[in-house]
Amino acid sequence: MYCLPITQVSVFLDNHPGSLFETMSQLDKNKIKVFALSIADKGEFGLVRLITEEPEKAVKLLEDAEFNLAKSKKNTEVMATFISEENPLSKITKILGDGGINIEYAYSSAVHADGKVALILRPSNVESAEQLLTANGVAVLSLAEIKKYFQ
Repeated sequence: MYCLPITQVSVFLDNHPGSLFETMSQLDKNKIKVFALSIADKGEFGLVRLITEEPEKAVKLLEDAEFNLAKSKKNTEVMATFISEENPLSKITKILGDGGINIEYAYSSAVHADGKVALILRPSNVESAEQLLTANGVAVLSLAEIKKYFQ
């Protein structure tokens, strides 16, 4: 059974003090939880990637506040899985690599349960990556599961 990709919110920000605050305060004011965050430095600007409780609402809020969002599939469709003793990062990356799936980027999250930490991944093919991981006993998380485990 294929889970839909998790919708990631990706925001371009000027690379200066306070720009991340402006973004996060918009989400905080509207009580939107952030489960995972990644910041990539691109020189004069940065790309902030977020997994939020309500991605569609977050996108609308940030667009209404005139933030510049990255909307390509590479910047909006990701997946998540738990890293654990039985499914370490080395196993996950081997399964994907052996299956011809490239990991374009990845970052950790604030989601954890029973000693496991959720990893956010952008594989070159989300659906194929999910099928490979699931076939090899690695669970793929939905946004609903991420919400459930967030503490």
